[in-house]
Amino acid sequence: MQQTGLPKGFPLMMLAALMVAAMVCFMGVAVFWMARGAWDAGGWGMGSGHMGRMMGGGTNSSNAPLTAGTQAESVSIRDFAYAPGNLQVPVGATVTWTNYDDAPHTATAKDGSWDTGMLNKNEKTTITFELPGAYEYYCKVHPDMIARLTVQ
Repeated sequence: MQQTGLPKGFPLMMLAALMVAAMVCFMGVAVFWMARGAWDAGGWGMGSGHMGRMMGGGTNSSNAPLTAGTQAESVSIRDFAYAPGNLQVPVGATVTWTNYDDAPHTATAKDGSWDTGMLNKNEKTTITFELPGAYEYYCKVHPDMIARLTVQ
């Protein structure tokens, strides 16, 4: 007499398939919440819509009203933007960039003449500008972050 029914090992295969389906569902829900900015991921900077900004978002503040600077100026990097976004300083001035965002940023001249290097949260760097020029600069990590510095 021939036996009919489920193949040998069927319950184990079914359990494995259910586990894979559950993992895929969990991952889908996690990605959805991260993309919405509703999941902080334990302080890893995934909240506040950060997922979209990680993908190259930022603010072009180079057309902001001109800020006339002095011999020592500061630029804040906050909320994926440089402030002031359009700064003018005299020749010989020093400019200090400070990153207040959770994400790392740079301030890099588009012509390659200067670069702050990677700045993590609360890190800063200072550059002295000895030659006149107009510099549009950006963040290497978030290329849509753009600002302008004029030295004269």
